[in-house]
Amino acid sequence: MLNVKEVTEQLRAEGITDSEQVVIRWILDGKIKARRTKHLNLDYSINPVDLASFILEKKIESKTKQFGVDYHQWEKTFRENQTFKEEIDQLRASLRIEQAKNRSLKRMLKAEYELSESPPPLTLTTILGLEADSDSEVIKKEYKKILKALHPDRGGDDRLFKVFYDHYTNIKDSAKS
Repeated sequence: MLNVKEVTEQLRAEGITDSEQVVIRWILDGKIKARRTKHLNLDYSINPVDLASFILEKKIESKTKQFGVDYHQWEKTFRENQTFKEEIDQLRASLRIEQAKNRSLKRMLKAEYELSESPPPLTLTTILGLEADSDSEVIKKEYKKILKALHPDRGGDDRLFKVFYDHYTNIKDSAKS
């Protein structure tokens, strides 16, 4: 525990005040937490932790006056900006990964077309890897297998699932007619 004289010395070292009367006024105003003592030599005893928090508050207050910026608001804004920067970095990384996947798929398709001398015409049966004269029920079964594999709940791609689902509904509707 510190007495008023020791507290004044520490506040003087920090450049906050030189006067014991100012320290006593702050104690009486409740700005510095202190206890009355029963010793005749000491009026008040102050916990060093309470003094440290008071010094910190005074430094923040002086910086706020000096720069005209609320330190707490600035700190909150700074943390929000850091969070946004991290999110942007994550989104950029995800975008680079998706772009790399896209480039790889394009290269694979190009290589596949170059390997085949004359690419077969794209039809439902060639896309599914079936014979040209396959039954519509066999085609539906193959589409169901693909839809099951592409379903987003099973980790598939949502966009591809929608495309294949649209084709499947078209086949189903044409079979009913």
